[in-house]
Amino acid sequence: MIPSFYEFMMRFVNEEAKDPISRLANAIHDDSSFPKQSQDFQRISNYMEHSLEYSKLISVFDEMWQRYKFDYLD
Repeated sequence: MIPSFYEFMMRFVNEEAKDPISRLANAIHDDSSFPKQSQDFQRISNYMEHSLEYSKLISVFDEMWQRYKFDYLD
């Protein structure tokens, strides 16, 4: 079974880390409105682009989406 992007990102959660990937994972983890079941780039991307919380993390999202896509969707 293919994990959702949320599930993929949860393996990078580390509240003490300050690296960009952990910051993105922590933000997603703490966001109760994040589309947790989605595997759809457009839905997740649109959600993140319309949230100020993710404004500085969009490039990290793009990088992690490529990793997710490579690992599970290609």
